[in-house]
Amino acid sequence: MTHIAGLIVVLLLSFASASQGIEMSEYQQEIMNRRVSEARALWNTMESEGFTPKTVAALDFVFFSKSENEAKELIEQLSENYSLELVPASEKDYVLIKGTTRPYGNEFTFEQWLSWVEFMVSVGFSHNAVFSTWSVYAPSSKTTWSSESIDVQ
Repeated sequence: MTHIAGLIVVLLLSFASASQGIEMSEYQQEIMNRRVSEARALWNTMESEGFTPKTVAALDFVFFSKSENEAKELIEQLSENYSLELVPASEKDYVLIKGTTRPYGNEFTFEQWLSWVEFMVSVGFSHNAVFSTWSVYAPSSKTTWSSESIDVQ
């Protein structure tokens, strides 16, 4: 099994177990809906600029949290598949969890992409953190696409 296939299986299984029995608050559901909408819009932009399911890409992402201890637990949970670091946020009383798949790249379909975003939102909530932003970098074209460029309501 390739690195990416193994990663996708782990992510899908983790998402399935994370989503069972967890009831989201209205705020959390709003965040989930926003992130999924951003993921759909970003995918459309990526596709229009040449991204395909065969494009190898690195994923970079950020969570924010008010709890350093829970942020460390999130890092521990995700550390098997990502390189992560805990950094102070510019806003008082917050920390950031920054992560990446680098130096590894991944190939993924639209369905896998949406599942990854949903998993990241859910796993963040399970540690009282919010999956905030992410970007996709395709080394072959030296192109970066960022969720920060997407404006959905």
